[in-house]
Amino acid sequence: MRSDAIDSVVSTFLKNPVRASWKGSTADSLRGSFAGPRLEFQGLATAWLPLERVVVLADHASFSPGLPAHVAVKRPRVVVAVGQSAVDAWVKRFRLPFRLELGSKSLSAHTEIAGFPVGEIEAGLQVVGGWFVLQPRRASIMGVPNYVASLFRTYLPLPPLTEETRLLSIEHAPGELQLTFGLDDFEEEVTPGLSERLRARVLPWVR
Repeated sequence: MRSDAIDSVVSTFLKNPVRASWKGSTADSLRGSFAGPRLEFQGLATAWLPLERVVVLADHASFSPGLPAHVAVKRPRVVVAVGQSAVDAWVKRFRLPFRLELGSKSLSAHTEIAGFPVGEIEAGLQVVGGWFVLQPRRASIMGVPNYVASLFRTYLPLPPLTEETRLLSIEHAPGELQLTFGLDDFEEEVTPGLSERLRARVLPWVR
């Protein structure tokens, strides 16, 4: 289910345009029970790479009236997608000696040394200290010097893991990289400052 009116209310509350949807009946919604709630944001800016898409979803959310009222969320997840254009802008901005392509199975770094093509290095992502690090897997041309491969042992400016988040999956698609983060179940009182607390919990890296 979804509603333009609810989109408007939620967007105002979270201070970002959002598309909201959920499963279940109207009667369940009126009782404050929402199965499979989903909030989708487009084009969010961060201190790292801009995100093409962010989806916040959960298995279930509930609203309990009272003084104060409570909101409870079970098995929340956050899915972030980075597009090729954002990666290209990052590479160009820092004049990096390679072109990073988001492929269907991995990231491919196309390298040049002094203007001469060296080849292609397939790189994967590893988490080091909460940060995402590019790590070379294989080179398309044998005999690539170690110092060339070492250029790719660098941080990729993706939102880092926090104490409250854990990486669930990394998915590759042509021109897009998608990361899914898991969070613990939580409950919040509906009191002043709720929107800021929710943003800090599920979207801490969004400006």
